[in-house]
Amino acid sequence: MKKIIVLILILLLVMSGYWYYKKNNTVPVDPNISSYRNTNLGISFKYPKILTTKGNNASINIHHEVPFTHHDFCDFKGEATTTINTLTDFNVTMHLVSKNLVDSMKTESPYIPEENFVNNTIVPSPGFIEEVNFGNLKGYSIFEGAEGCGHVIYYLSVSDNKTLVIINDFITIFSGAIDIENMERALAVPGVINRQMAEEIFKSIVKTVQIQ
Repeated sequence: MKKIIVLILILLLVMSGYWYYKKNNTVPVDPNISSYRNTNLGISFKYPKILTTKGNNASINIHHEVPFTHHDFCDFKGEATTTINTLTDFNVTMHLVSKNLVDSMKTESPYIPEENFVNNTIVPSPGFIEEVNFGNLKGYSIFEGAEGCGHVIYYLSVSDNKTLVIINDFITIFSGAIDIENMERALAVPGVINRQMAEEIFKSIVKTVQIQ
């Protein structure tokens, strides 16, 4: 009888120790990070709470802006009369294409020269088409823009018949194509996301993307 009682006490001590360990070794939740899930697309990821997210059954948008009155830097008509009261300093959209990587690129970016596709594989071209790696997601990026305006499109392979397409807009005022005076004015705005921060945030988001 005494042996049974001793065994029970030992078991209780072990269980108590395990419970204490689990309680005090749990990975803390970052209060500045939120989770997003789009059940229609089967896409989920984590993102900083300073950003706003919205989505539908076709795409997802991740956005941030600050108050900043300026002209439209991408108005190439030469008039530059359009005034904008906010500065978008982070804007990313993503959607899925039900095709393999090569076919997705041909469909979504039909201007890509045929010489960049050989034997159903992509041939990188420095400064235009480059390989990218975000952990579980690998693929290619395509530069689309001029004079600090435009975006980079990322084609990331999910499976043999599914590709994740992410469009990361250039923030013109931080691209180096705009005069330093305007850039410095923008950088002085409280809460603004500068170029380095935007790059770090983008990578951190994509690395957490999960697709079902």
